[in-house]
Amino acid sequence: MKRTLFILVLLFALQAVAQYNRNLVLRSGNDEPMQVLINGRLINSNPLKELRIQGLTDNYYKVKIRFIHRRGHGFSSELYVPPLSEIVYEIFPPDRRYQRGEFLIKAIYPISEDLPYYNSGSIFSYGNTIANNGGQNNQNGQINININNNNGQMPGGPVVYVPGYEGAVGCVPPVTPERYENMLHAVRKQAFDESKLRVAKQIIKQNSCMTVNQLIGILRLLDFEKNKLDLAKFAYNYIYDIENYYKVNNVFDFDSSIKKLDAYIRNQN
Repeated sequence: MKRTLFILVLLFALQAVAQYNRNLVLRSGNDEPMQVLINGRLINSNPLKELRIQGLTDNYYKVKIRFIHRRGHGFSSELYVPPLSEIVYEIFPPDRRYQRGEFLIKAIYPISEDLPYYNSGSIFSYGNTIANNGGQNNQNGQINININNNNGQMPGGPVVYVPGYEGAVGCVPPVTPERYENMLHAVRKQAFDESKLRVAKQIIKQNSCMTVNQLIGILRLLDFEKNKLDLAKFAYNYIYDIENYYKVNNVFDFDSSIKKLDAYIRNQN
């Protein structure tokens, strides 16, 4: 009987951990109040500049933004929410700079008691919305989990996938070393440079995110300068440590290629 009770308690605890193992913070980049829908479910009826959504359990969610003062300018994207973490996205409505709207990753924190403070009126539980402006936080039974990430940082600090990197983050998470080796093998086994370029684009798009050094390793498998430049342009939107992108210049033999890549990046920003 005691053993059965212990197993039931353990299963309940594991289920509770699974239910509260990731948070999503959405922050208006230009202070415009917004409504948020997750997987088609309206989270906040009262427009806010910042929301924290708790109780998420999946890696990806379809997030739609409605800016109240810009009717018809809503936009959406599938966002990554890492396990045992709180990820912060800054959101910009469509304009001349972000013509289709933009979700930009600002920070990732392991879940702990040291997370940044948020007004109680902006905290929501997925599937159980909390009232705005002083509403009660429905956090009974929430379990805060203290973890060390792979880089040995203590809870409460940003998760860093490139040691020593403190710049802007373009995407998360970059592919694992094991997955990266598989990517390199897929490109290497192609007989022609054009085939290598085609396969490289396919696997970069499929895996969604990589580091600059990982990209450089793939670029060095190409023989022709024009193909290297083509892939460097294509991969720009799939890079974690985006402020390290200048390192890509080292793979080119001609200064003209570096200038063309720089012009392409300036147009993207």
